Amino acid sequence: MHCKITQILRLYSHGVGIKSISRMLDVSRNTVRRYVRMYQEMGRSMGELLKLDEGKLRELFSSGEEILREPSPRERKLQELLPGYALRNKGRNGSPKKTLYEDYVQRCPDALSYSRFCHLLSQYMNHEKVIAHVEHIPGDQMYIDFAGDKLSIADSRTGEIVPCEVAVIVLPASKMTYVEAVASQSKEDLILACENALHYFGGAPLAFVPDNLKAAVVKPDRVEPVIQEDFAAFAEHYGCAVYPARVRHPQDKALVEDAVRLAYKEMYPAVEGKVFHSLTSLNRELVKALEDFNGRKMHDRPFSRRERFMETERDCLRPLPAKRYTIKKRKVVTVRRNSYFSLFQHNYSVPAKYIGKRVELIYDGDTIEVYCNLRIVTTHQRDDTPYEYTTKSSHNLPGHHGSYEDDIKEQFKKATDMHDDVYQYLKLVEQDKKYPPQVFRSIRSILSLCDKYGKDRFIKACRIAKECGEYSYTQLKWMLRNGEDYDLAPDTEVEDRPEAHGKAHKNVRGADYYYNNNKTSRKPDNENKQ
Repeated sequence: MHCKITQILRLYSHGVGIKSISRMLDVSRNTVRRYVRMYQEMGRSMGELLKLDEGKLRELFSSGEEILREPSPRERKLQELLPGYALRNKGRNGSPKKTLYEDYVQRCPDALSYSRFCHLLSQYMNHEKVIAHVEHIPGDQMYIDFAGDKLSIADSRTGEIVPCEVAVIVLPASKMTYVEAVASQSKEDLILACENALHYFGGAPLAFVPDNLKAAVVKPDRVEPVIQEDFAAFAEHYGCAVYPARVRHPQDKALVEDAVRLAYKEMYPAVEGKVFHSLTSLNRELVKALEDFNGRKMHDRPFSRRERFMETERDCLRPLPAKRYTIKKRKVVTVRRNSYFSLFQHNYSVPAKYIGKRVELIYDGDTIEVYCNLRIVTTHQRDDTPYEYTTKSSHNLPGHHGSYEDDIKEQFKKATDMHDDVYQYLKLVEQDKKYPPQVFRSIRSILSLCDKYGKDRFIKACRIAKECGEYSYTQLKWMLRNGEDYDLAPDTEVEDRPEAHGKAHKNVRGADYYYNNNKTSRKPDNENKQ
């Protein structure tokens, strides 16, 4: 008896219900209820009761003494066989109870009835699987699951009934619940529902506890399950861990299973019989039912889920980032010979050294990140305009890229910084050439002469060429190479000329040679007459 009383009290202190205790210990519910009530009225802890001797314990619970009976001889015989039968019945490939009962009848001719055999076997196995009460910490976990029964919407054009999944998400500490209809159980829809739940709760927990959904868990494992990489990235964005429930352990997510049951009872009736043509309209109706559900007082509790949430859990959730999570997709492409790759028929540049290599693209609706051998190569703003090219000047690709007008403006800015005469001359070159590509080529080439002949000579040459009406790179180059800027610029000092510094070529005779030679070879007129 002492053992029976202790077992009742232990099970009750671990959160096991009266009905379950009665079934597990084969004691009437009224007896269990009486012991529990007496235990509560005593005001003593379990530790204090276990320290009492058997006589004192019987005295305290004497009113229930006559109800606890000893098992019959046939039951004691079966109890000796139950450990072996329980072992054979476990698992998916375990022996059915019917087969075990036939074996029991062969061993014991005076066997109990089949129903009694099943009852005692179940009682023994339940006693083996006693679980402890789980204390949920506010802000610690968020349970995620899909309801088994689907809702539906009607296609507005064809009238076709389209089934849709229902995601049920619970914060176990306060039992605050979120429900949303989504198109499927894909990773995109799962992430969308979870993110909407976070914004509904107004914060993020420490861990997500999904059932072993393919969209969240690639490979279940008791120690280190393999998490789907997009779902893992989503959890990391909100600073959460992913802690899947164990396979075939529904007690790990009992609260979300109960929330699914309550959704069938409380929220499904609110939308049944109504026609919805979109998920938005369906979810709008579900939210109304959800608000009523979370605002209604819980069974046997003086508060509602929302009141409990605001009181104990709201401040324990971590703040959400300012930017919502965007799912990134991946694709492997090969860089073409022109140093571009294509995504959705739009072309993007990479440095020329990656030509012919395979690169990995990680992209979303805004940006594209390019990786090669796990190292980032470049990033681009996404542009879905087909057959167009996006080029970065830092990639230094051969050929001209972009607008000639913008490039011409850049050249004019260089000329303005240099001298106003240069800018005025180049404007005249632009008017003379007219065609933008030709204008850009000429202006760029003309400005390159400054590096070769110096800024001062170049400015003077532009001034002189403007006065002479010469608007070409060839003429300006010839003028500088032959020193025409000195001959036509009276303010140029002699020492500034190339000849003054020994820059004249040795084969150039000079003006004096021709003058003297012409003077000696000229004869007087009278000598010619003779």
